[in-house]
Amino acid sequence: MLSLRADNKQRPVNMALLDFPHKKRKTQFRQAPMSEIDKFNRNVGQIRILLNKLSEGNFEVIQEKLLKDFEYTPSLLYELMKIIFMKSTTEQSFMEIYVKLCVTLFKKFNDKENVEMNFRKLLLTRCEKQFYKMLKVEQEDRKSRRTSLDEGATAESQ
Repeated sequence: MLSLRADNKQRPVNMALLDFPHKKRKTQFRQAPMSEIDKFNRNVGQIRILLNKLSEGNFEVIQEKLLKDFEYTPSLLYELMKIIFMKSTTEQSFMEIYVKLCVTLFKKFNDKENVEMNFRKLLLTRCEKQFYKMLKVEQEDRKSRRTSLDEGATAESQ
């Protein structure tokens, strides 16, 4: 049998990894446990990928994966809500699909006592925040236009 070790008996065992660096990488990933932050970020990335694939044809499959493949914590559920909110407000052609998905999530995450695990409350709070943010911008815009009109009228009368 042909062996690399037979030629270099004096060479330390770990030096063989220099000849085959891919073997080190594989074992390195298996040995290192993922931190909670890494798991969370991986889950958020997988949710984004699933929602990017969402269409009328594969709605049921994606919905099942979203409901079954993840252990939802309050922070992961909040991220899911943020992603759905952003996608539904920017991709109007998929609005119906996102509404159907939200209805399912309303039924699944309907904890009356824990607001952080109540998808409907999370989404409603997000909508309110966005509404008041846009309202504030519009009011400031109206105020600046009124001010400029008043300044223009004062300048004309003088």
